[in-house]
Amino acid sequence: MGVWIRHDGSEVLTDPETGDIIDETPATPTACRAARNIAMMEAWRAGESLTEIAQRAGLSLSWTGRLLRQLGAELPDQRQGVKRKDLDEAAIIREYQDGASMLALADRHHATYWSVRRLLQKRGVQIRSHCGQNVRKRTR
Repeated sequence: MGVWIRHDGSEVLTDPETGDIIDETPATPTACRAARNIAMMEAWRAGESLTEIAQRAGLSLSWTGRLLRQLGAELPDQRQGVKRKDLDEAAIIREYQDGASMLALADRHHATYWSVRRLLQKRGVQIRSHCGQNVRKRTR
């Protein structure tokens, strides 16, 4: 038997030789999530990073980590967060010093604004002001 998933998420079992539909079972949201979670765990066991898995699943790093922990993956404690080993720190610092915004760097390096900001602060990089964008004019 073959399985074919329709665009609406419903599942159709087909005979692989004739292509005839054998059974049409609507895929429940729970079944879809379970299949996604199993695929995420298989990817983790195959050596993919948490960041890669989260990006492919369209989930946050924290939620992806939580789901993988529930399935038995050994990850750092949640309080410690997830260390991004794949960030090119030297490139981020250089690009920021060359004028790139933290938001642009976050987009370019697939990180959050706050990850970029913390990295720059931790490395002692002088953070630029917002050039008055968020400053209110005082009235006397």
